[in-house]
Amino acid sequence: MWRALELARRGQPYVAPNPMVGAVITLEDLVVGEGFHEAYGGAHAEANALKQAGVRARGGTMYLTLEPCCATYEGKVNPPCAPEIIKAGLKRVVIATEDPSPHVQGKGVAMLREAGIAVEVGECGDEARELNAAYITHTTRGRPLVTAKWAMTMDGKIATRTGDARWISGEQARKEVHYDRGCTGAIICGVGTVKRDNPLLTARGDVGRQPLRVVVDTRAEIPLDCNLVKSANDAPVFVYAADDAPEDRLAALEEAGVYVILLAKHGQHLRWIEIMHDLGERGVNSAIIEGGGAIFASAFRERAIDRIKIFIAPKIFGGEAATTPVEGPGVPTVEKAITFDHVKTRTVGPDVVIEGRVVYPQDTGPSPSGHWQGYEGQ
Repeated sequence: MWRALELARRGQPYVAPNPMVGAVITLEDLVVGEGFHEAYGGAHAEANALKQAGVRARGGTMYLTLEPCCATYEGKVNPPCAPEIIKAGLKRVVIATEDPSPHVQGKGVAMLREAGIAVEVGECGDEARELNAAYITHTTRGRPLVTAKWAMTMDGKIATRTGDARWISGEQARKEVHYDRGCTGAIICGVGTVKRDNPLLTARGDVGRQPLRVVVDTRAEIPLDCNLVKSANDAPVFVYAADDAPEDRLAALEEAGVYVILLAKHGQHLRWIEIMHDLGERGVNSAIIEGGGAIFASAFRERAIDRIKIFIAPKIFGGEAATTPVEGPGVPTVEKAITFDHVKTRTVGPDVVIEGRVVYPQDTGPSPSGHWQGYEGQ
């Protein structure tokens, strides 16, 4: 199963919004077939492994990271895999975790068992669910898995007092950032970041695809001569704006090739959950927020962030006016702090990377997918 998980991960830059899946077939303790889902619309892992194994699959065992699909439905490109497993004559199938899709969700396991195949479920289940956290989030909650990513100094600054932020992290860290972009569905920032840094938000390198580039811009203030707008016809740019934003600004953005999505304001701001569900309806199952500080503050306040990935560079900026990654009013007491679990640290060149899952206080609001007013006034 470890080998199947390793194979599945190879598809990460190419398969979304489908899940990453790997398969290994053994016969008498020898590996006779391997496969993984290599690209969206391409053959599934089971089919690739069965093709490699050929007649040697008969009587063997398949190790599979995700429950096999079992039916044809609208929008499905490939034939279902469970019938092919049955036809191949496998004796046993070991599955890491069930598929939460309503088209599958236990039906694939039931089909195999009804055909007389011994099925075991749960081997490396935690690892398999973590591998496909984005797919599971999108399938069960209708929105992307959201990661907050920033680079900062050892004293917690993301820019100097003059606003200079290039480059905080090292070259190897920046390469990893571009790999991450190539593996995600959308990169999100606020209009302040666009005005300050004029980013492209593209994935540079030979791995993956270009993410959807998203700007949260309530008043449609994004400069028409910025890199994002000028390149809107090369790679999609979405601007989420309020439905009362100036009409001339909206018209100019659309004329430039930007997709403008209008949402109702709540107070003076857009609601993150509405942005995320709109992205989810468009097939985006993972998103990275790259700032700035006000955007991070509002996203944490509304419990829209699921994961964090922080690059810490061995540098110190100092200065009371230097920018910190999460702005806003902040929490009133230590016990109200947002915390993290499953925290992992490693080094990338000279930088330290911290990754973790967000844990919100349990007594102050609904689940992370709900709206929460935050701590103002407490």
